[in-house]
Amino acid sequence: MKEIRIAKSAGFCFGVRRSVEMAEKLLEEKGSACSLGPIIHNEDVVRSFSERGLRIAGSTEEIRSGEQVMIRAHGVAPEIYQRLEDRGAIITDATCPKVKMIHRIVSEAAEEGRFVIIIGMKKHPEVEAICGWCGEHVVLENPAETALWVEENPDLYDKMITIVVQTTQTSSNFTECCEFIKKRCTNLRISDTICLATSTRQEEAKQLSSECDAMVVIGGKHSANSLHLAEICSLACPNVQFIERSDELDLDKLRDADIVGITAGASTPAWIIKEVRNKMSDEIKVEESAVEKEQSFDEMLEETLKPIYNGDKVCGVVVAITGTEVSIDLGTKYSGFIPTTEFTEDGTKIEDAVKIGDTVEAIVVRVNDVEGTAQLSKKRLDAVKVWDAVEQAVESGEVIEGVVTETNKGGVVVSYKGVRVFVPASQTDLPREADLSELVKKTVRLKLTEVNKARKRVVGSIRRV
Repeated sequence: MKEIRIAKSAGFCFGVRRSVEMAEKLLEEKGSACSLGPIIHNEDVVRSFSERGLRIAGSTEEIRSGEQVMIRAHGVAPEIYQRLEDRGAIITDATCPKVKMIHRIVSEAAEEGRFVIIIGMKKHPEVEAICGWCGEHVVLENPAETALWVEENPDLYDKMITIVVQTTQTSSNFTECCEFIKKRCTNLRISDTICLATSTRQEEAKQLSSECDAMVVIGGKHSANSLHLAEICSLACPNVQFIERSDELDLDKLRDADIVGITAGASTPAWIIKEVRNKMSDEIKVEESAVEKEQSFDEMLEETLKPIYNGDKVCGVVVAITGTEVSIDLGTKYSGFIPTTEFTEDGTKIEDAVKIGDTVEAIVVRVNDVEGTAQLSKKRLDAVKVWDAVEQAVESGEVIEGVVTETNKGGVVVSYKGVRVFVPASQTDLPREADLSELVKKTVRLKLTEVNKARKRVVGSIRRV
């Protein structure tokens, strides 16, 4: 080995990190608690928490009356919440915000009478939980199963269908499944609910494995996203090891490789990744570039933990659209959403205003740390941009165009990018005795001469052009 490359996106995603931090806080405050299922798919982390007082319950029947209970990142069905409440449990909900977003999408679909198709692994706890929030639904795991299901259900043409996907699925599997459904169904509402962090990790694994002579994938044996990473790497690299910890690493299989890549699943803590790397480094003289890559890796791990605050300007990707909100993946521990009314106020249809995959800029208006959500406003950011443009136009003296919307006492009002600009009668370039209403509905060229942002007052001049 001459070089070790670590994927920047390797390790804990923000959903898992959030879950782990909530468990640590719960134990610190209460001393002991119970997790409904293993908190994450990593035996070392689960064992560590168990030693500190977090026991694992396999079902709600194992929950003691009044016990502190933590719901893991995969989430649970509504009936589980009810059972826990009936047993008097005190709930700490660590469901990943991305998963909760899917719950909202399928719940709304059920209310609208829409059939739900879930692309994912039937026995995965995340998918099992999603099913509980659906009405009529089906889970399809791969393109072959999807094609067969479509063939066996010829009445799909006009059926109202909503499609969601397990957050850790590969984009290729999701896309191929959707293509089969699109051929038969015309009333589709498709939500790409694959976590952006998952997509980034998979794309980076694909690229890294194509550049390396050997790959080491670190992750739990029951971790869906880790298994997918190993599959992706195997397509481009013939020498792939899938391990859970450093003592499973076979160095003999790596000694003839010039470049070795390391990636890890969403439930793999940073210390395990470093243990693996250090074990490899003990056998070789690692080039300086590898050290630099580890530093950037550390920075990447912390990037998703950065908090956001009201008033922050953020940028994200649209991952789902429902009748009430547009869900935005911000690449942080918060799941963003914008009310659909912000896109449809002028009568525009939501499907014409925004599409899944679009990049959207917005301002944070409300942060919910408990839920891990952030309400955003595109409208407010657009307004800020407009006023910035107005101020720039005043400073530069540029000529702009607007439409006269009405007459006002002593002048007319011109609409410029939605902002009301008052033009005094003396600045209209009309004779003093002329009827100002002649200008209404006309497009005019003018210069902005004065702006008071605090009072939302703008003055312009047609005459100065």
